[in-house]
Amino acid sequence: MISRNKVFLITFLFAFAWTTLNAQTVAGITSHGTNSDKLKLVVVLARHGVRSPTWTLDRLNTYSSLPWPAWSVAPGDLTARGAELLKRIGAYNRASLTEEGLFPATGCSASAETYIWSDVDRRNQASGRAMADSLFPGCAAVVHSLAGSDNDPLFHPAAAGIDPADTDLIFKEFSKRVADLPRSQYSELLTQMQRVLLGCKPDADCTPQKQPEFRIMDEKEGVVRGKDDKVVTMKGPLTEAASFAEDFLLEYADGMPLESVGWGKVDEVQVRKFLTLHSIYFDLMHRTPSIAKIEGSNMMDHITRTLQQGVEGKPVAGAIGDPGTKLVLLDGHDTTIAGIATLLGLHWDLDGRVDDTPPGTELIFELWQTPQSTYRVHVSIAMQTLRQLREVQELTLANPPAMQVVTIEGCTGKKHSCGWEEFRTVADTATRKM
Repeated sequence: MISRNKVFLITFLFAFAWTTLNAQTVAGITSHGTNSDKLKLVVVLARHGVRSPTWTLDRLNTYSSLPWPAWSVAPGDLTARGAELLKRIGAYNRASLTEEGLFPATGCSASAETYIWSDVDRRNQASGRAMADSLFPGCAAVVHSLAGSDNDPLFHPAAAGIDPADTDLIFKEFSKRVADLPRSQYSELLTQMQRVLLGCKPDADCTPQKQPEFRIMDEKEGVVRGKDDKVVTMKGPLTEAASFAEDFLLEYADGMPLESVGWGKVDEVQVRKFLTLHSIYFDLMHRTPSIAKIEGSNMMDHITRTLQQGVEGKPVAGAIGDPGTKLVLLDGHDTTIAGIATLLGLHWDLDGRVDDTPPGTELIFELWQTPQSTYRVHVSIAMQTLRQLREVQELTLANPPAMQVVTIEGCTGKKHSCGWEEFRTVADTATRKM
């Protein structure tokens, strides 16, 4: 029998060759009801927009023969282009919600029925603002966040200390997944990454202008106990290569000249290949079940309570927004999206990438009311394609982001649909099991 790790890796190694034709794209953010159903509430968990690398240039340059390109913002901050790309998403969401009858096409009344909550990071604050301004232009919509703390427990429960981790269990489970990972499945991509860092083409060796201080292929592998958000982590070539793969994506998405993206050695095809490294690493770090439970349970609980409030039409403790809220937008991180996706058994294939969460990704929960006053929950994932990011394409109902309705593991109803009570049971069970 082929192990899940092998299936996962084989899928990723060929994912870059797939196109958006493989994904189930729908016309709008909320096009899953029947003619007689009514959309009552939408909860969106979003990743912040395109940012600069979190490492400083000095640190990045220790791993490369050529100097990394400079960014116009501090490490980890949202870029101007990142904000513009989010505005494209916000404008599309408004059009889609209007199409479904949740909001009027214009005016500020919808902003009073929307609750936006952003993590405390600068990139999240700026992302929340960009989304608010594009959803409700000229309306001065409020963006809420936690004051006086570096760790919002919605997005950083471990660091905030509200969900103590069983570090021994996590370390054991994580170590086993790392040990079971067949290195041969991604070793060629590591070799290609090392060549690019030396200033060579990914498919050929060359003589670098200078040797970098560190080479990823010389990094020693190992699993170590972490702190704060990362209760456990890994060291070695895959860890470093995954980080650089995302940096190349950020360069590409931010519109840098192609001669600056991976020093001119990384085109869109190679970006997709290298993102396989990031996806494999990210699956280990954030889809290991015990880690996902820590990272996603608190947020999942609040989302479930928010949906419950939509069903009951009266205040529910722990819900986000008030009973009159129609849209809840939570601006956070890919780690939280991955945590919840693991808890609910969600998987997707969009833009030729499996379970990827690039900047601006949205995990969308929709609450629908039937004519019999019963309720159903649909969950979908949406993201801009690499081409849409690169070209800053206008997003419309005719040119939507890539979107896929996902199946909730444990729901016995129709495919892509989950009755409210069953959804609540599945979600509550997932947040409590180890």
